[in-house]
Amino acid sequence: MKRVAYHRLAAKELVKSALFYDSRRAGLGDEFVSEVDVAVAGVRANTDLGRRGVHGTQSCRTKRFPFRVVYLVQPDRIWIVAVAHLSRRPGYWAGRVK
Repeated sequence: MKRVAYHRLAAKELVKSALFYDSRRAGLGDEFVSEVDVAVAGVRANTDLGRRGVHGTQSCRTKRFPFRVVYLVQPDRIWIVAVAHLSRRPGYWAGRVK
């Protein structure tokens, strides 16, 4: 299985969203992070799992939270480009892959 690496802004999105959910209910942020981890584990198990996107990206939805994990499959890793809330402008993260 390929290793997983996060773009620094994707890592910030993950942390910021987890903190937001924790502010709503103690422990909900951890549940969010676990849900993202499940999505990423699915991608690691099957890199063709995700929906195809722009610039060679793929993405998959989390089941419980309204987020999409956007990633690139590279020779040595799966690079998480964004942990994007579904209400955000589509493709806001595209500059991260150029």
